[in-house]
Amino acid sequence: MTINKKIHYNAIELKQAIESDEMIQQKRPVLICNAHITGLAVARGLGREGIPVIALDRENQGLAFASKYVTLRGVCPNPVIAEKAFIQYLLDIGPAFNEKCILIPSMDEWALSLAKYAEELAEYYIWPFSDYATIEQILDKSQLYERAAELDVPVPGYEFITDANHSKIPDRLSFPMVLKPINKRAFYDEFQEGLFVIENQSEYHARTQSAKEAGLDLIAQEFVDVGRNGYVTVVVYMDGDQTVRGALAGQRLEIYPPKAGTTCLVESIEAPELTDRAVAVLKAFSYEGIAECEFIYDQNDGEFKLLDINTRPWKWIGLPINAGINLPYLLYSYVNGHPQSNIEAEIGKKWVYLKDYLKLKEDNQGLFEGDVLTKEEWMDIILKRFDESKLITTAVESLDDPEPTYQQLQNSFAKRSYYCPC
Repeated sequence: MTINKKIHYNAIELKQAIESDEMIQQKRPVLICNAHITGLAVARGLGREGIPVIALDRENQGLAFASKYVTLRGVCPNPVIAEKAFIQYLLDIGPAFNEKCILIPSMDEWALSLAKYAEELAEYYIWPFSDYATIEQILDKSQLYERAAELDVPVPGYEFITDANHSKIPDRLSFPMVLKPINKRAFYDEFQEGLFVIENQSEYHARTQSAKEAGLDLIAQEFVDVGRNGYVTVVVYMDGDQTVRGALAGQRLEIYPPKAGTTCLVESIEAPELTDRAVAVLKAFSYEGIAECEFIYDQNDGEFKLLDINTRPWKWIGLPINAGINLPYLLYSYVNGHPQSNIEAEIGKKWVYLKDYLKLKEDNQGLFEGDVLTKEEWMDIILKRFDESKLITTAVESLDDPEPTYQQLQNSFAKRSYYCPC
């Protein structure tokens, strides 16, 4: 079967394509944005269940655009700098849908924009996540940590940086220290980093000054010296009735760049106590949707501390999907009135983003010395057995969907490469 991978560069073209696509007209579609690693996993998780997927991104190099599991592709306005234009783009294509389209964002800026305008979009779309106020509360570290404290869920020490307390923070938190952005995507666009880990006073002043000049607010957070097994994340789909439909715990084995990067190797584990903590915090906010709750283990007091909650799919969502907990499909089933549940994940299964993992090991860095993967896991990858492997899944490479791997190679040769903090 020949798959049309044409990219539509305006709303008029995409609307016409939606109107003429038989699959989209016959079955409720899902619209994902953005269309990089996270979007690719969501598209595969839904597409393999026969669900039509429309992918949007602000650029044309997202890996999901190359996937056979994406039915249609559109380049849309960037919500960070053109939010109203992005919403108008969705409204312009909306009349083409035979049934309301389900919206699934992959990054905070998309989630916030969609939640903010959910009522305006409701004529054509279903927003299956919490409202804007709830998402803002969870992403606001002060409100998140206050709610966690009420539930006796430990968090690292922190302070918002203001002109009034700027000079006092180093004495209160000491070095090393973590500086984290309030606006994650704008911060990444400016610095190509997710956060700063700073070691001394001069770095503190330089980094806070550069953020201030860029108009970005920061939070200073206690640096927790995390051991090898100290990064554990609980992922959940909670429906509109506050029922947990799917959950999985993952131990982050490697992160790239080291200390301040994103996961490049993770393994499914059993962590019932942390799962209960994550669910309790989400229920305290009456949260609805897919979420990722990050914990770190503080060796100083022997506590797992809540670090962040992401109110949307995240980079390694392919692990729960391939471990039997297909969170996007559970969401889709609930929205369509056929709720399903699955919390019995395959334990000991790994997910790897090879591009970052190989960079990490080539530089002799990481939480673990040398290669973490076994020979059998590598043979699964080398012999392309990972689509059916019980051991490992890869972020990009797929035997039945190979073109995203080719797109990734082409991106590395491009003068202006696609980048994404996911």
